Amino acid sequence: MEEQHVDHLQDLVGLANKNIIPTNQLDRNYKVYPKIDWDKCIGCGRCFISCQDGAHQALTWDDEKRQPVFDKSKCVGCQLCALVCPVGAIKLGLVEIKPGHKGNPAEIDVGSQRLHRYHPVKANQEN
Repeated sequence: MEEQHVDHLQDLVGLANKNIIPTNQLDRNYKVYPKIDWDKCIGCGRCFISCQDGAHQALTWDDEKRQPVFDKSKCVGCQLCALVCPVGAIKLGLVEIKPGHKGNPAEIDVGSQRLHRYHPVKANQEN
């Protein structure tokens, strides 16, 4: 706390509130699937456990290969698996525009990774 020139823990309370938005303002017209770099994967199973316990069971486990098996049909794009990977083997991958929506994914910079965000196509433009 000294490095950040914060004298009291109370000084930090509420600072992150400006970054919180209501769930109805989240853009749910697209999904970003994880992409696993098998050369980096160490087979620790953290992604599998996190997906089973806190997400949508889109990862199962292959005991023989000692690595996760991805089921795209169950994935909601939460990226919990990427957050828990200790070696950064899981990155943002394929962007899918959900059925019934038109648009083109446009890249925006998010730290060291790239995040694709959905931008609607105007009525007078072709997809």
